[in-house]
Amino acid sequence: MEGDISIIASGEKWIGYGVRSFSSVIGEILRDAKERLVMTIYVLTDMNVVDGIKKALERGVSVEIFMYCPDTSPHHNEAVDSIMQMSSVYEYLKIHRVENNILHAKVLLSDGRVALVGSANPTFGGMVKNYELGFLVESQKIAHKLITVMRRLKG
Repeated sequence: MEGDISIIASGEKWIGYGVRSFSSVIGEILRDAKERLVMTIYVLTDMNVVDGIKKALERGVSVEIFMYCPDTSPHHNEAVDSIMQMSSVYEYLKIHRVENNILHAKVLLSDGRVALVGSANPTFGGMVKNYELGFLVESQKIAHKLITVMRRLKG
């Protein structure tokens, strides 16, 4: 298989010894994106992630978000409101609301070559408190396949 794979985690006993945290990796991906970010969101409460998305948009990075948003969503909060408001400011922010099915995947893709896939939601629990695992994969082939799968939610 092409590309490098790293284990990413949260939870104090799992971080270190070559295992990086979801929080630091997500921050790095959002900071380093040059052209395009594609992500799925089940629950979002971490305003650092929202700020990272906003800074990427300010740099001219295209952002496409597949967000779980049922009509009676318990996930509606300040972070989600901020993302929705940004969509009226930045024409290259596309939000695809997934309403009829549960979108539980946690994926962040950058520039068609970096993929973070794991169990952590961008929340305090997912980024710090819970024990979550995932993989950071640097592979154009894998990133392209993931984007293809994710875009099937649009129709």
